[in-house]
Amino acid sequence: MPTPRAAPKLWRSLMVASLVPLLLAGLTLWFASEYRRAAQTNDAVDQSFRRQLAIESVFSAVQDAETGQRGYVITGDPDFLEPYRNAGLALPKDIAALEKLLSGDPVGSAQLPKLRRLIDLKFAELERVLAARDAFGRDAAASIIVQGRGKQIMDDFRAHVATMVRDQNAMLARNLAFEDRRNAIIRAAAWVVVILSTILAMLGAVIVHTARAARYRAQQQVAEATARQTAIFRHSLDAIILVNPSGSMEMLNSAAERMFGYPSQELLRRDLSLVIDIAPGTGPFLDRLGVKGDTIEVPLRTPLEARTADGVVVPVEVALGTMPLEDGIHIVAAFRDISGRARVEKMKDQFLSTISHELRTPLTSIVGSLGLLRGGATQELPSDAQRLVVIAENNANRLIRLVNDLLDVEKMQTGLMTFDFEQADMRDIARRSLDSIRGMATTRAICLGLTGDDRPLAIHGDTDRLMQVIVNLLSNAISYSPEGGAVTLSLAMQFGYVHVAVTDQGPGIDPDLRARLFTRFAQSAHRTGPTPGTGLGLAISREIVHNHGGRIWWEPALDTSADTGSTFTFTVPLWNGLSGQIDDLGARRLLLFCDAHEAATIGAAFSRREIEADVVADHEAALTALANRHYVALVMDFQFAGEDALTTLQQIRADPLHRSLPVIAIAGETPPLPPEKTAALDIIDWIFKPVSPFRLNHAVGAAVERAAVAMPLVLHIDDDIDTLEITERALVGLARIAKASDLSSARSFLAMHDVDLLIVDIALPDGSGLDILADLNRTGSERIIPVIVYSAQDVGSARVAPNVEAVLLKSKRSLPTLVETVMNITQRSSAEKL
Repeated sequence: MPTPRAAPKLWRSLMVASLVPLLLAGLTLWFASEYRRAAQTNDAVDQSFRRQLAIESVFSAVQDAETGQRGYVITGDPDFLEPYRNAGLALPKDIAALEKLLSGDPVGSAQLPKLRRLIDLKFAELERVLAARDAFGRDAAASIIVQGRGKQIMDDFRAHVATMVRDQNAMLARNLAFEDRRNAIIRAAAWVVVILSTILAMLGAVIVHTARAARYRAQQQVAEATARQTAIFRHSLDAIILVNPSGSMEMLNSAAERMFGYPSQELLRRDLSLVIDIAPGTGPFLDRLGVKGDTIEVPLRTPLEARTADGVVVPVEVALGTMPLEDGIHIVAAFRDISGRARVEKMKDQFLSTISHELRTPLTSIVGSLGLLRGGATQELPSDAQRLVVIAENNANRLIRLVNDLLDVEKMQTGLMTFDFEQADMRDIARRSLDSIRGMATTRAICLGLTGDDRPLAIHGDTDRLMQVIVNLLSNAISYSPEGGAVTLSLAMQFGYVHVAVTDQGPGIDPDLRARLFTRFAQSAHRTGPTPGTGLGLAISREIVHNHGGRIWWEPALDTSADTGSTFTFTVPLWNGLSGQIDDLGARRLLLFCDAHEAATIGAAFSRREIEADVVADHEAALTALANRHYVALVMDFQFAGEDALTTLQQIRADPLHRSLPVIAIAGETPPLPPEKTAALDIIDWIFKPVSPFRLNHAVGAAVERAAVAMPLVLHIDDDIDTLEITERALVGLARIAKASDLSSARSFLAMHDVDLLIVDIALPDGSGLDILADLNRTGSERIIPVIVYSAQDVGSARVAPNVEAVLLKSKRSLPTLVETVMNITQRSSAEKL
């Protein structure tokens, strides 16, 4: 798929778009300037015309005055003086007008004084001739005219007028030429504008067409690429799922629907672990998956087990890729059914099984014979021969261990491995395992340690097989630890399971090995022990643990640096000896302080109530049980407890968390203690022996109802129905659970009920779960409702909210942590209320 171009910059587009209006504005200003100049030129031309007319008008008036003067001299008729008199009256006005017109003309203004002087001389001469005519007659006037002075003045006047007219014509010609040149420039500019506009219009049309064509081609390419990708996605034989950064499924193809047996709508927004667990552990989904930047450390993972809607397990291999989008890194997971490959593996396993069986007999004979030779059964061997026999015997024993491991794996996978289940104490199994491996540790100076719970850890399992798991983990830890190091075996009881952990100080697990750590023949290159392993021990251990209802995993050691040390942990369910069932963490429980026979009788009386029971036989055991579990009631046989009865109840009531614990007392014919001593102990019922099942059931029912009222009310908000149901089951007997799948119903519930705790998911259909936090903060109530954010997304900012007590990321191991957190918060709240 081609790399998309960078998005166009707005400022660049605006700059290009502004060039055209800027050019047009410049042209407009230029045309306006030229128009003003043209107007000025027109004014100058008009002035030239009017100056010429004014000059000619002055000349014509002088000429008229001369003509009238001569007519009068010749004829003596006064009428001939009319033009003379009119000229004398008009000339001052004409000269003033001419002076005004010539005010802006330096040349004409310079010529004007001479014009006035010549006019004055001419009129003076005309007046002298007229005076002679009137005084002496026509001859006297004619003699003056004949002298030629008037003619000379008139010639000078005419020549000066002609000069002035010529100068004005020259100025007019210059203005007209300048106007012609300017008009030519304007016409040329107009044509340039027209041509440029045409070019720009055509260029714009070409650009628009090119852009539209490019967009059309790009859209076609995108459509074709989308069609190809959609066709590949839809018609691929491999199941393909698009997973968002929080681990929820966003899109899947038809092959995925067929493989997993779900319609696509049922899987959208559901966690990927519903169909397959490709990212075990805790923490953000992308971190658990091994995403570094936009790459995945282990892109191909095989074999894994996918679960269909019918519960069928399908062996698959998964190819993982990243898809960076705006909201984060999405994962494209392609699943391939490897059932055919599994059948081939099965055939291979059967072949190995047959070969292994066939090898076991001759190997046994070889080992036996070598043992006899080494022990000198026939004769004492030389030292060199003795050494060769020891080497042969060790390698034969190694072959036998390999054969046994192969047979164990084959039997477990085919379901033919039998287990001898019985009630046992995991502490005893751990001690025996340490004793069996101590010799190997001594040879490498490894210090073995046992830490953890000193209480009985009752389980139901195969002792030998569980020892095999622990010994295998210890053997690996010793083999990979440096000489003189330490290996620790620790035990703990958490949420109905025994946790057995082995921690070493070795080099850790190679990143490329982690994904296939519990597969067959998986081995690290950092083994430091004297004998290389078979690579089957962890695979066998995993099968043994799974057959016991537990699980096994690896994680870096917490007390070492990031790249060294390993901790292998497996779990086995606790066993309830009274009910004969695996300990159910979510079941309502009674604590029975009585002997075993009476406990069995009491257990039978309330077996239909789905209530589990723990039995204790002394004061310390009772207090220890109450410190680790929530009970709906305590049933105490005062005769059995003896002197411990009163002490036990007083210590229980002294603890704020157990002050309201219902107590059912069993006694003989009368209460063993006076009323003044038992009144403060809040015993809800006395049942006298022989115990009546009806009376006991009634008392237990009252205790259950009382415990239910006292239990905290928890509102769980999550749009995943499975998560709501699983959480409710895990908290049965520990809290009252209300469920909401969206913000609207959650707000309605909060408006009508006072809850003690909120469990909130982030991604909800009608908004973010964090909006509930804002609602709680806006109420202004002094009561602060604690909140647990329980989501598949990394919330970050929710941690700063004052009422958020914990932020938990959904994962395979997060449910026990959620239950523990709920209990810690509610118990602390109860203690604060008290």
